[in-house]
Amino acid sequence: MILKKISYLIVLCAFTTLTWANPIDDITFITENYPPYNFQDKENVKGIAPDILVLLFEKVGSKKTRKDIKVLPWARGYHYVQEVENTALFSTVRTQKRENLFKWVGPIATSTNSLIALKKNNIKIESINDLDEYKIGVVRDDIGEQLLLQLGVKPRQIESTGGVDAIYKLIKMLNRNRFDIWSYEQSVAQWELKKNDYALNKYEVIYKLKTSELYFAFHKNTPQEVINELQNALDELKKEGKYQLILDKYLKM
Repeated sequence: MILKKISYLIVLCAFTTLTWANPIDDITFITENYPPYNFQDKENVKGIAPDILVLLFEKVGSKKTRKDIKVLPWARGYHYVQEVENTALFSTVRTQKRENLFKWVGPIATSTNSLIALKKNNIKIESINDLDEYKIGVVRDDIGEQLLLQLGVKPRQIESTGGVDAIYKLIKMLNRNRFDIWSYEQSVAQWELKKNDYALNKYEVIYKLKTSELYFAFHKNTPQEVINELQNALDELKKEGKYQLILDKYLKM
């Protein structure tokens, strides 16, 4: 009789543990260095999206913390989240091409992808057709590359670079005339130029490709109830004003 009671308690405890388990605790959250939206700062991951995500963890009762966020090169993270369940990638531009590759929570923020050049080169772009004679630097698999290809820019014109320090490498390549134009998110480009002590007045935005919205992108098999829970939590943060405080912290610097 005692053994039966013990067995019953073991089963009950196991069932209770399963019941209390938060499925969000099983998700691996992946990001890249993309300031001010997300970036590695010493031991911590900071930025608009990580700060929002930490508040989401608290709202939904997840055990996850800022230290659980993984930083990978963009191309690696982008493909990994498509292939491996229980993963999420941010900050990800939501496009028609990507729509069915992921499930989405957001928007996190608005993002403008632009073409940037050295002022001294006096490059003038009135339309995409004017790009035919130029070489363009991009982060591999970034929206800055995808937009160019969608607009008909020839692959031979594109110089793609990957790795955790891809942005810094592209800045150096632009200054060494390895390519003529840099296709990237405008706020991130300015942040990285300032961070690396490059004078902003030596660069200019010569053409705006597209203004889009950034999201948390989840593996497409993520249960819809998890997506709904996080979306509702994000909507609450916006109503409470906490979301705007985070935007102001980083975008008004």
